[in-house]
Amino acid sequence: MDWCHVTFASSSGAIAAQRVLRQVCPAVVMPVLRQVSAGCGIALRLAPEDWEGARGALEAAGIDAGYYAVSGTGEALRCERL
Repeated sequence: MDWCHVTFASSSGAIAAQRVLRQVCPAVVMPVLRQVSAGCGIALRLAPEDWEGARGALEAAGIDAGYYAVSGTGEALRCERL
């Protein structure tokens, strides 16, 4: 996994997640990847070593999210649900 892609059911969930994760790890806001057809259109990008801590923090805050392992770039980009 090169990085973790986190998706949300709603924009408000994505915004709330960004607030929660400020205290946990760096998270970059980005559009949902085309390879992942889930979510509201807003996603967060996390370093691979941060995804489990982020998942725990978001679950504790009651935020529903989808997690994907992303590897490669361009045409070779691969996404796998975690």
